[in-house]
Amino acid sequence: MSAISNLLVFAALAATMVLVWRQSWRARLRLFVLQSALLAALAVAIGALADRPTLVVLGVVFAVGKTWLIPRVIRRMALGIPLRPLAPGRSAGLRVLAAAALVVVAYVVMLPVTGAVAGGVPTRAAMPLAFAMVLIGLFVCVTGHDALGQVTGFLVLENGLFALALLATYGLPGIVEIGAFLEVLVFVLLLEGVLLEIRREHDSLDVERLGELRG
Repeated sequence: MSAISNLLVFAALAATMVLVWRQSWRARLRLFVLQSALLAALAVAIGALADRPTLVVLGVVFAVGKTWLIPRVIRRMALGIPLRPLAPGRSAGLRVLAAAALVVVAYVVMLPVTGAVAGGVPTRAAMPLAFAMVLIGLFVCVTGHDALGQVTGFLVLENGLFALALLATYGLPGIVEIGAFLEVLVFVLLLEGVLLEIRREHDSLDVERLGELRG
């Protein structure tokens, strides 16, 4: 189980790093779908190997919601949004370096947890990778230059929390994650209405332009 979980979570983290580098919302959405599919496969694998059928069902529900339903909502939010060009003097490479530094931070922070607290959990080795996804999602959310980028960062953060909970408990109760997933879905649907109204009123989702409207 350790090898499977390490491979799937490492692949999901790699998709997250590429997401930080890409500027196009379409590319970021495809990478979010890929990350979600890998984490759904992780849930199914843990459920099958731990003999927990409810976790397999949870993986399927997670896959449908995160790779089909939520992306459809995001596409409606992003309708008509062009690719945001990089500002002069600003490089996406710096963002990737910052994300790589967060991976190191995740390993340092999680070292005591994987060594002592979660010593008997078969999937403990992949926990720092999942925590790195949480930190990178928060980073994308905080540094996003438009509302859509911040939504993407929040969803990446939530995916990381899902993976971390799976790995730390070797399969959290399905009812807990289904409840959390429904909350995320409701949040995204409500946010869709808010963002569409903002774009209708101000013809932009750019955070910097919206900040100019204050006062």
